[in-house]
Amino acid sequence: MTAEAVLRVPQPLWDAVMADLLSTAELERAAVGFAGIRRSGAARQLLLRDWMPVPASEYLVQLGYHLEVSPVFWARAAKRCRADGEAMVIMHSHPRDPERPRFSPSDDSGERDLIPKVRARAEVPVAAVVISPGGVTGRLTEDGAVRGMDVRAAGTFGRPDATASHDLDAAFDRQVRALGKDGQALLRGLRVGVVGMGGLGSHVVQQLVHIGVGQVTVIDPDHVAVTNLSRLVSASRWDVWLRRRKTHLARRMTRRLGGKTRITEISEPLATPAAADRILDCDLVFGCTDNQLSRTVLNAIAFQCYLPVLDLGVELQAASMGGRVAWLAPGGACLWCMGVLDPESVRAEQLPPALRRDEEARGYIRGIDEPAPAVVSINGVIASLGVTEMLARLTGFAGTAARSSLLLYRLADGVVRRTSPRPGPACPTCSAAGILGAGDLAPPPWQA
Repeated sequence: MTAEAVLRVPQPLWDAVMADLLSTAELERAAVGFAGIRRSGAARQLLLRDWMPVPASEYLVQLGYHLEVSPVFWARAAKRCRADGEAMVIMHSHPRDPERPRFSPSDDSGERDLIPKVRARAEVPVAAVVISPGGVTGRLTEDGAVRGMDVRAAGTFGRPDATASHDLDAAFDRQVRALGKDGQALLRGLRVGVVGMGGLGSHVVQQLVHIGVGQVTVIDPDHVAVTNLSRLVSASRWDVWLRRRKTHLARRMTRRLGGKTRITEISEPLATPAAADRILDCDLVFGCTDNQLSRTVLNAIAFQCYLPVLDLGVELQAASMGGRVAWLAPGGACLWCMGVLDPESVRAEQLPPALRRDEEARGYIRGIDEPAPAVVSINGVIASLGVTEMLARLTGFAGTAARSSLLLYRLADGVVRRTSPRPGPACPTCSAAGILGAGDLAPPPWQA
C-alpha cells in the first residue's frame, strides 16, 4: 500500500484533535473530521476543515484496545458530508502505543463494516487516521481501493531530494555549513513558484537559483521594457530591443550559474487556469506581483488549497517607506484581514479595458494604471527577507520558536518589526466560515 494521498491539517486544529484523542491514557477515543478535497490526476489531498469528538454517551464499547461508536453518530457525520461534499476522516487513538501506530485487526474489521455504510449515505472519500503518543498513520478508501495516506501540517512544505546528501556540489559548501546536509537536500527537492518577475521577483529568483532550489516556476506575462532596467536583475538593453519575456531572464540566470535548478516559464497572467494549475503543483509560492488581482488570487489559494504563500510588497509613499513579507497559511490572517487588499482596486482591475477607461474618465476610479515608485536596493531588502523567511521555516536553522506571520521593514529607522495579525472570525477567506480548506469544493480562486 503506497502513500499516494495526503491529509493536510492546520496546526491549531490538529493540536486540539491530538489533545482530545490522547486525553485518556488507558482508553481509546474517537472523533470524525471533515475535509475539503484537492484532486490532481491520481493524487489526492484532503484538507482538514473541522472535526467533532465522539460524545461519551455515544460510545457503545470503550476499552484500551477496542472501541465501538453508535451508528447514529456516524450517520449524522455522513449527512453533513453528503450535504457539503466533504470527505470524512475517521480518527481514533491507540493510547498505549509508544511507537508510530499501525492499524490493528480490530481497526480493519471495524472499517470494513463502517465505510460501506458511510458510502451508502454519502459518496465521498473516507480516510482513517490512528494516533498514538509515538505518531500518526493514515489511509484513504476511495472507489473501493485503499491507499496509504501521509498526514502533514498545513503550512509545512518541502520533501528532501534523496540523492542530494550524496551529491553535494562544492558550490554549496559554505551554505551547507549553515543549513546542514539535510537542509540542502530539502532545497534540492523543493518546488517553488514565483508570481511576478519584476523588481522583487527577479531578486527572489536569483537567490533561489543561488541556494540550489530544485524547481522554480516563474509566472509573468510581460516583456522587458526600458523602464525595467533600473531594477530588473540581469536585464539589459538587448532584452528591451529583442522584446524578451521577463520569464526568460530566470532561465538565463540558472544557465549562466551552471546550477541544477529547473526553470519552468509561464508567460500568462496568474488569473488563468493554465498558470494557476502550475502554481498548485508547487510546495511554496512567492507573490511578487504589483497588482491587486493577482495578489487576491494568491491570497485565496493559500487558504482554500492549503498552499503556503509568501507575499512580498514594497511601499514608497511619504507616509510609509519600506515593505513587508507576509506569511499566508491556515491558522494565520489573510491579506484582507491584514488590510493589504483594497476591494475597489480589485474590482477595477477586473473590469474590461473599455469599461475601465469609461470609469476613469468619469472619475470613479483613479490611479489603477499609475506605475508605483521602485528602488532596486529596497526591492533587494524585501526579497532577501522573504527568501530568508523561507529558509528559516524550511530548515529550522534560525531556531524552532514560532515565527511571526508579518514582517514590516521601515526605511526611516532600518528596523524589521514582527507581528502576527489575527484572522477575522467570519472572514470569507481565512476562517472556517469561508473557503478555508475547501479545495475543489469551492470555485477555483482565479474564477471566483
